[in-house]
Amino acid sequence: MFTKFRNIVIAAAAAVVCSSCSDFLDRNSLVGLSEGSFWKTQEDAIKGVNSMYSANKEFTNSIVIYGMMDDFTDISYQSFATGLTTGVFPANAGFYQTSWGIFYKGIFRANTVLSKVPDINMDAGMKNRLLGEAKFFRAYFYFKLWDYFGAVPLYTTAMNVDEAYNARAAEQEVYDLIVKDLTEAYATLPESYVQSDKGRATKWAALAMRGKAHLWAKKYDLAAADFKELMDKSDRRLVNDFHSLFRVAGNNNTEVILDVQYIAEQGHGIATDRNYGNARGATTGSQRTRPTPKLVNTFEMADGTAFDFANFKNAAGETFNPNRVSDWSDETTVRQLFENRDPRMHQSVVVPWSTFVGRGGATFLYRFPVVSSDATAYVPVWTNGSYAWRKFVETGASYTLQDNMPINFPLVRLADVILMYAEAKNEALGNPDQTIYAAVNQVRTRAGMPNLPAGLNKEQMRERIRKERIVELAGEGQRYSDIRRWKIGKDVVDGVWMTEFTGVNIRQRGFPDHYYLWPIPQSERDLNPLLTQNPGW
Repeated sequence: MFTKFRNIVIAAAAAVVCSSCSDFLDRNSLVGLSEGSFWKTQEDAIKGVNSMYSANKEFTNSIVIYGMMDDFTDISYQSFATGLTTGVFPANAGFYQTSWGIFYKGIFRANTVLSKVPDINMDAGMKNRLLGEAKFFRAYFYFKLWDYFGAVPLYTTAMNVDEAYNARAAEQEVYDLIVKDLTEAYATLPESYVQSDKGRATKWAALAMRGKAHLWAKKYDLAAADFKELMDKSDRRLVNDFHSLFRVAGNNNTEVILDVQYIAEQGHGIATDRNYGNARGATTGSQRTRPTPKLVNTFEMADGTAFDFANFKNAAGETFNPNRVSDWSDETTVRQLFENRDPRMHQSVVVPWSTFVGRGGATFLYRFPVVSSDATAYVPVWTNGSYAWRKFVETGASYTLQDNMPINFPLVRLADVILMYAEAKNEALGNPDQTIYAAVNQVRTRAGMPNLPAGLNKEQMRERIRKERIVELAGEGQRYSDIRRWKIGKDVVDGVWMTEFTGVNIRQRGFPDHYYLWPIPQSERDLNPLLTQNPGW
């Protein structure tokens, strides 16, 4: 099934026997072990489980950072043309093949642990935990495959090369396996870990992912029940300082339920400062990903009313026209656009006439139009009218490894779970009840925003929840799955121009009908004739 499947199996086995460290997330240090001499001790079992975390890290830090999946939506975009932004990616694109291979590599490693660890003479409690981690990751990788590719082949054993040619299982079968594995993982995983094991999957991560599986399957009552149990019983709590969630200082905070752990070491960090970062950042990033004007315009006024350019005047006293470059030249006028807004806007995005604490702890001011020669000015990579990310860009730091920042990347956090609970409950009921208001308002209160207005009907609440997910989770990669599962991707992306905030067109986006699912990689279909293609590819 896998491209050059024999090589992937060998590589996966090698990683299983080579993954080791006193801190399981740091680095690989042992080499030269053979499969025959492995799977003998508790230490071997732990190393084998650690290899699944490595596979997960490989995906979140390959091709694009996981959060940059939002670049394929309406709220951020790639500075460089890619097929997933323009709608012309072919079925044989390496992006799809790489992702498919990583997920199945992780599944192979999980299956290997599940087949080898039961026979090892070791501490029973540790054995159960490790098997729970393997169940969790097998489900997690199958969830990612299901999310992106739809129905996929199922393998529940560490198969040999000649056994890797299954047809695609029905989506219901994929969902059933995910739920079964996560249910068993939830029963065996601990609620938390000691410091040296921070970042491992907990029972709360299993419960959150099971809730997501139910939500994706539109089993809203089951999803709401799982999210509610996590909200009520776990030790996870919203962090007061929203921006700290996306800085090194916020690593291992009380809000994160599942993340990928990084350290400032070559090959073991994340490339956020390069891809999200800017010319005044600690490492002089490239701003490969940029927030869109739509995202910035979605942030409400501080009183909860919608932002609208019609409420603002330019220097000549006329209604502000965001598509007229000259309207952006007056400091006083432009500053007013970004005052008294949802605090998450300034905590997530660098906008004109805001400040940024950059290299050496210096404070830079984003003057616009940009004067690159001004040593005190914030200078984005793209100077003609670009917003820039503040999220995931380390401020005032002395880090120098541009592609290896030690910022942990959140995959599931409590605010996301709370909003998914509100969504599931709203879809399950005829009209929103007080628990839905309370959930959304909890996220808004942390942000410093007023409560939702009373009297919303189901459709209005749905739109408010979706809007809340945009501003709360921007740049974290969640929007890409959201617009596909809600089937609104074509509506919000296809034919839309990527623009500077001054209205100047950059590139037209594309989201054809068949983009709701990725193609089964053509190289996989060449190897396995039983693999049918997704529609439109």
